[in-house]
Amino acid sequence: MKKTVVIFGGSGFIGSYIVRRLAKLGFRIVIPTQNIQKSTKLKLAGNLGQIIPIDFDKYNYDSIKSIISGAVCVLNLKTIWKESKNFTFEKKIFDLNKIIIDSIKEQNIKKYIFFSGIGINLKSPSKRNLSILNVEDYIRKNLKNYAIIRPSVVIGDEDKFINKLLSIFKLFFIVPVFGKGSAKIQPTYVEDVALAVEKILLNDKIECNIYELGGNLVLSYKELYLKILKETNKKRILIHIPFFIAKIIVYIVEKMPFELINREQFELFKKDNIVSKESLTYKNLNIEVAGTNQIIKKIIKKNY
Repeated sequence: MKKTVVIFGGSGFIGSYIVRRLAKLGFRIVIPTQNIQKSTKLKLAGNLGQIIPIDFDKYNYDSIKSIISGAVCVLNLKTIWKESKNFTFEKKIFDLNKIIIDSIKEQNIKKYIFFSGIGINLKSPSKRNLSILNVEDYIRKNLKNYAIIRPSVVIGDEDKFINKLLSIFKLFFIVPVFGKGSAKIQPTYVEDVALAVEKILLNDKIECNIYELGGNLVLSYKELYLKILKETNKKRILIHIPFFIAKIIVYIVEKMPFELINREQFELFKKDNIVSKESLTYKNLNIEVAGTNQIIKKIIKKNY
């Protein structure tokens, strides 16, 4: 019988790459989802019956317990970036993970892989940040075999980061830069992230580790904007907007029907999003990462 892996968030950008990679290894993959139609196309990545999207109630303990029964590993990439009246960060991030973790603990499932993010810390005023920290703490207190993955900005052909920037550069002659644009990021290629998951999953040794995943290039937001201008051969005016003014603009934009940026994402532009020196990284997984420069060029060439 094929070993089963359950992937919450398996139909998303990063999740779909993980699904394809694990399918090639022969795993049976269950994808709990509230949008079966979105996940159906992933069936093509495996053999008949190998990849199974399944409808679920994300706040029902018995439902989740039943879905993960018999799995060798559970992954959770599900998150939200914006609250609503009915769906707070606490409910959609911490409460869901608590139910999953309690179910894993009860069934003695071998491993849990949780996706967090670089820069998660107690000093941040973000409620989303606090909910993720609470999940990490709950994992450490309740599970004996887990991996927490904290990627920097994840890029690839279908990513929402580079491609949103490309849309802005296409539409506007004047492009805003929040603050001085000096905060640094360490973009990481989505295929490398998926390979890291594969390596962690295939390691049968007991692990209680946190991995921070960043690519081979550290650059500021302004440096990234200039790189895009160079690769697209476009002339644009970069205008610096002080954070206190930008915050007001983002608040207004957040109310509009199109999805451009929200306040939680805006906070990322204020601080560095790079791998810390003391963390476990791709090197600890014996992964040689793809060249970030080449990946960015590839994304621009394909999507601009």
